[in-house]
Amino acid sequence: MAAAVPNLRFGCAQINHLTFRTNESGIAGFGRGPLSLPSQLKVARFSHCFTTIVEGKPSPVFLGTLDNLQAQATGQIKATPFVPNPRSPLYYLSLKGITVGKTRLPFNASVFALKADGSGGTFTDTGTALTSFPEAVLEALRKAFVSQVPLPVEEGENICFSTSQNKKLPAVPKLIFHLEGADWDLPRENYMLDIDNEDGSGQLCLMIVSSGEGSSRTTIGNFQQQNMHIVYDLEANMMFFVPARCDKL
Repeated sequence: MAAAVPNLRFGCAQINHLTFRTNESGIAGFGRGPLSLPSQLKVARFSHCFTTIVEGKPSPVFLGTLDNLQAQATGQIKATPFVPNPRSPLYYLSLKGITVGKTRLPFNASVFALKADGSGGTFTDTGTALTSFPEAVLEALRKAFVSQVPLPVEEGENICFSTSQNKKLPAVPKLIFHLEGADWDLPRENYMLDIDNEDGSGQLCLMIVSSGEGSSRTTIGNFQQQNMHIVYDLEANMMFFVPARCDKL
């Protein structure tokens, strides 16, 4: 159904500080700011469902409805409240902790919480590729994976293991984000990437990085959101999410 929207504001620029690929023509803001697309369209709900990144298929976005949340769902619908932050248009969540395999990392919720001065906190960002954690959390994550993945560890900033294309890869430990009211149990392909090299060698890499020296914030990026139908219900101040076949929606 078509709809006319008067006084819709948008901008064009020739000099940008963002990196666009050849199949990308711009960016649409979906934050809480007055110029974001949901704000200008006056919709109380919107959702997205990112298809697998390596396949390059289109990803659907829905405005103003929750009716299709169960369509193509492959798991249970879960919900977690947003954390208010008047200093930012971003969508903050209450992250309580992280589990790798059967090991809960030794951090309480205060490490991931939004601070009184507006620093820190945990938010989702569809424009950021990889999830990032404060350095201390990333180091604990590294130790947990190294102790549970029976592969040689590679040197470098990224958490990668050496593999061979001729050998079957071992099982990797589960990765769970414990949010307020819901556990986000990530499927393997949403946090591990298999890389095959021409010489027959390869890497198995954890697609999570540091949020930067001295940074206390946590960002949940779009790699971790693949094949997950995520609904932002601004009226209820809740985020709903469910595993789904996004390319079928």
